Amino acid sequence: MKLMQQTFPCPRCNNVAYLGQRFCGYCDLNFLYSCDNCGSTVSPDYNFCGVCGTQIEWIAQPVYAVGEYIGSESAVQQEAVPAPAPAVPEPSPADLHHEKSLAHLKDGHYELAIDELSKAIQYDPGKAIVYMLRGGAYYKKGDMNLALTDLDKAISMDGMLAPAFYNRGSVFYYRGQFDRAISDFTRAVELDAADHGAYHNRGCCYLMKGEYDKAVTDISKSIDLDNSDPRVFQSRAAAYMKRGQVELAAQDWKKVIALASDEGTVRRARESLRELGLS
Repeated sequence: MKLMQQTFPCPRCNNVAYLGQRFCGYCDLNFLYSCDNCGSTVSPDYNFCGVCGTQIEWIAQPVYAVGEYIGSESAVQQEAVPAPAPAVPEPSPADLHHEKSLAHLKDGHYELAIDELSKAIQYDPGKAIVYMLRGGAYYKKGDMNLALTDLDKAISMDGMLAPAFYNRGSVFYYRGQFDRAISDFTRAVELDAADHGAYHNRGCCYLMKGEYDKAVTDISKSIDLDNSDPRVFQSRAAAYMKRGQVELAAQDWKKVIALASDEGTVRRARESLRELGLS
């Protein structure tokens, strides 16, 4: 006698079925059972295989594809049906507002982004990234108190969110709280070693504190990671000037001229070179 398993998952919909069922109670798939001694089709109406006479105890039986047999256990012949496509959950209202905010942030429409993020928080107040994004938008608008409140909230919810530390460090830099800014930018690069912006901003903090060697080190690290931003060369040129390294400063000013697209930045770089007598 062959002892069968009690339940098996329907091959089409994965709904639980019981040995001896002819059809799935959920998707109506027709179940075809097979004798594990000879492989012949066995009806759940009979306790013996009609071909080889093997006795079958209808307690339960697993389901496999046609022709597949596992060890000594009976298998079920399965109708050839395509696997159902995985279900895609509908986005929640919070997710929809979150997605809308990203487009506004990209376009620089910070007030609209804040409105969408606030709606997302109303639906789901449990996502740190939404507070982080809204804090960043407040920062861009110049609302530093609101920015700090949101960024503190984001960090309290997720201490591994590198952009939250970056954004909060930017708020502290704006306020002239350079030591607190350095602490946050340091945490940002600990979490994301490729964050060239955090290295640049930390270097600017050191520049403002008069720690010019540290400033050059950090800004150079930022340039190693991304050498496409003229503002970073501009910052390092200022640090070189403070160290009296005129030629190195001039090289960076020339790099600013080569990279900058706005006339104001190019003009200031040319003026700096003229002041050095190197224009």
